[in-house]
Amino acid sequence: MMEVTLQQASRSFGPQVVFQGLDFHLASGQMWAVLGGNGSGKSTLLKTLYGALSLSSGSLHYQRDQKPLPPLEAARHISYAAPYFEMIEELPAEEFLRTYQQLRPLRVPPAELLQNAYLEQADSKPIAYFSSGMKQRLRLALALYSEADILLLDEPTSNLDQEGVGWFQNLLQQERRGRSLVIGSNYQAEELTLTEEELHLKDYQ
Repeated sequence: MMEVTLQQASRSFGPQVVFQGLDFHLASGQMWAVLGGNGSGKSTLLKTLYGALSLSSGSLHYQRDQKPLPPLEAARHISYAAPYFEMIEELPAEEFLRTYQQLRPLRVPPAELLQNAYLEQADSKPIAYFSSGMKQRLRLALALYSEADILLLDEPTSNLDQEGVGWFQNLLQQERRGRSLVIGSNYQAEELTLTEEELHLKDYQ
């Protein structure tokens, strides 16, 4: 399984320090919550763990089965979802999933994924016409049903109604088994039912 280590990590945008002096180790099977208010840097940290953003200083190391992994290889074993995560919205949902499946294996066929996300009636509708809640369910289902060792979920209950929150909690319970989990949260209790460790970004600012 896969592990991620940050050592004395910092990230800045110009003069703005997002986090600094951060030591973090995600061991295989661990479940972490990254906690902070709006604008605290949760998304920046998760993007850094995913490899989409570089560090301003410090180091980031990936290891799988006790062997070092280069970042591009590591990204293949990490699944990421966020409310701002872009999809190819011009495509119908099922066609988008078939295209995605050419890049990364899914645990279930596209039609089953859509059914499990209560989107089967919209399989031929372009994603651009989905509601914000439908898009978020698709993002989360895509992340949780992708073959990956690590799940990074940034504010996963954004745009979900109460029924959608329950759906997310049940799906996460089923699909998290055997994988590591990091959830970025604005202290939303419904997002933290499975997490065991906490990282408070205010401690690194």
